Amino acid sequence: MSSEDIIEQIKKTLEEHERRILRLEGMAGEKEKRHEIREPEENVKRLAEKLNVSEDDINKIFDVEGESLTLTNVIGKDDREKTVNTTLLVLLGYKYFFGMSDVLSQEIRRNLAENRVSLSSYSYYLSAITPSLVRRKGKVKSPKTTYRLTTLGEAEAKELLKNLVGNQ
Repeated sequence: MSSEDIIEQIKKTLEEHERRILRLEGMAGEKEKRHEIREPEENVKRLAEKLNVSEDDINKIFDVEGESLTLTNVIGKDDREKTVNTTLLVLLGYKYFFGMSDVLSQEIRRNLAENRVSLSSYSYYLSAITPSLVRRKGKVKSPKTTYRLTTLGEAEAKELLKNLVGNQ
């Protein structure tokens, strides 16, 4: 094979790769269109309907300020239960108010601190519910670590929210 033949073969291979990339990018764009996120108000309304509670009751539980969400009431008999419940509710709140599946660990910690829940065993308590109720992405104690609800975790969080609304 001459060097010209080799160059021609490389060009054909690169063109084929470019066509495949464009085709894959098109498929990814279609997937994003199929999974468009609803408006937050619509999400909260759907959540309220599912739980058979009012939107106002849900809005009393979560204080939304800009792009930040703070849980206004924590339930639980001890720090372990409060940490687990707060984590589940914060993840649920971010999912329905902002359409965010993954929430930074720092946001959960901030919510715990604002509700005067001890952070001393935070990682240990979350490890106990991972991976059944929440999934962790990243290393433990890293500022970039995020958490997301599993299907079971979301069901548990909805039940907690329903109980919390009922107790107000």
